[in-house]
Amino acid sequence: MVIDDPADSDDRSERAEVDDRDDRIVHRRIEPDPADADYRLLQLIAEVEGIDVTELPPIYDRIDHLVTRMYEDPPSAEAQAQLKFSYAGYRITLDQDGNVSLIKIADGLPSD
Repeated sequence: MVIDDPADSDDRSERAEVDDRDDRIVHRRIEPDPADADYRLLQLIAEVEGIDVTELPPIYDRIDHLVTRMYEDPPSAEAQAQLKFSYAGYRITLDQDGNVSLIKIADGLPSD
């Protein structure tokens, strides 16, 4: 005879929530080139959303060339620098090597 322990169901529920969050995380890489890093990031987000890059809101209004500046004069590798910001329904983490994590935090694109 198996007795359901309430703690087991709580644990299953927590695992399901973590699994749901994992489905909302995308890991990719962009080329850390200051000439087009902003655009490459936009292309990545558009690809994940399944839309054309022109359908995204302007990124410059939100982060004012921070991505470009990250790669124009990068810190030493030992710094392990990262940018974190929210844009187009995602929490974005970008490191100095071009690694990108997109965490979906809102459904749909924000209206301007």
